[in-house]
Amino acid sequence: MGQMKFIAQIIALSFALLVVPSAVKAQVLIVDNERIEREAAAYKDFNLQADSVREQIVERRQYIARGGTLEGQLADLERRRADIGDETYEAEKQTLGVTYNRFQQELQQLELIFDQLLQEARIQVERARLPVIRQILKTHGAQVILPKRLVMGSIAGLDVTTEFIELLDEELPSVVLTKLPAPQQIGRLKSPLGSGN
Repeated sequence: MGQMKFIAQIIALSFALLVVPSAVKAQVLIVDNERIEREAAAYKDFNLQADSVREQIVERRQYIARGGTLEGQLADLERRRADIGDETYEAEKQTLGVTYNRFQQELQQLELIFDQLLQEARIQVERARLPVIRQILKTHGAQVILPKRLVMGSIAGLDVTTEFIELLDEELPSVVLTKLPAPQQIGRLKSPLGSGN
């Protein structure tokens, strides 16, 4: 009799475990953060506004990098050494050294500015994301939203990325970058020898 009662309890417990999850909404939703960063208006606006700073960073890196413009100019200077004489050679070499140092300093400043702009935009986006997350959780009766990259697989209907982007666009259509320098402050990369590189 005791064994029969024990088997009945196991069957009742098994049945309860099958029924309870369907009665309790324990839904987990997923979002594709990479897609959000590509398609949401705030991210696009940041990229548009910060593009000039990013462009200047790339140009300066290309100038001072191994195999870059400066190295080419130094090689050209070496080839012309016999034609231009030692005095001109040394003067041009010194000019290239000064330019290299200036571009290195400018690169550090531009990278710092870009990091500050990125931080400023992230704060605004995070503030806008919180009400969006709350609204989606409430609308779907879900408990958690996970990044898609952490989920190995899911059934259809759990990805709310499109809805997330639409709500985020309503909440934050653009970002305000107060630390963005004026274009004339950034300047353009110019060759120290006037060769157009």
